[in-house]
Amino acid sequence: MQPEYVRYNQEVVERRSSAYQNIVIAYDPSVGHLLYLDDDLQIADADTPYNQAIISPLVDNDSYAESLILGGGDGGVLRGLLDAGAKRAVLVDIDGEVIELAKQYLPNLCGDAFEREGAEVIVGDAFAFLDAPDTWDGIVYDLTMDPIRADQPRTDYIREIFAKVRRRLRPGGVMSMQCCGANEPGLREEIRAGLAATFPDWGDWEAEIPSFDVPWVFAWAKVGK
Repeated sequence: MQPEYVRYNQEVVERRSSAYQNIVIAYDPSVGHLLYLDDDLQIADADTPYNQAIISPLVDNDSYAESLILGGGDGGVLRGLLDAGAKRAVLVDIDGEVIELAKQYLPNLCGDAFEREGAEVIVGDAFAFLDAPDTWDGIVYDLTMDPIRADQPRTDYIREIFAKVRRRLRPGGVMSMQCCGANEPGLREEIRAGLAATFPDWGDWEAEIPSFDVPWVFAWAKVGK
């Protein structure tokens, strides 16, 4: 299948191959600049509803004073949490080139978040970071649900990640995450099963995102106090 920037005749303004992936920045007058990783659309400059959605469980539960963001190299989640009043927001993304391109092409999303007081940006492996002993009021999982090991079933991977996240949440802490498109019911059910097996309280919902072709599914989970 053709990538969306080809299918929709979007202007490609920059191509870059980092150590981890192929990065394309495209432009569409309806949504501004768009970020593609390995030809998969991640986010556009107009997609502030995405970041508002993914941080809302933390903000609504007042569980964001010290937050960890897994992925999110575009900086939109980081900005949203700092705008909400987070005292410390740590973003861990493996690809520093994504961060640099976001600063240049996605200013409506990230603003000056990477340089703001309370922001900590770590270029490194977000999955490995979950093995660190630090605990958090809130964790935002803004990464794929695809296993990083080729021999690992996705259901096992999902439960492994959720178990690690739960260990890193403080009592009463909240996780939020992006899941999948509303047209992926199989993956949605796998995530629901993983949440139900790991957390005492959880839920999911759909939101419309300007640059996405389908409604997007987000989820939250909370640990007991």
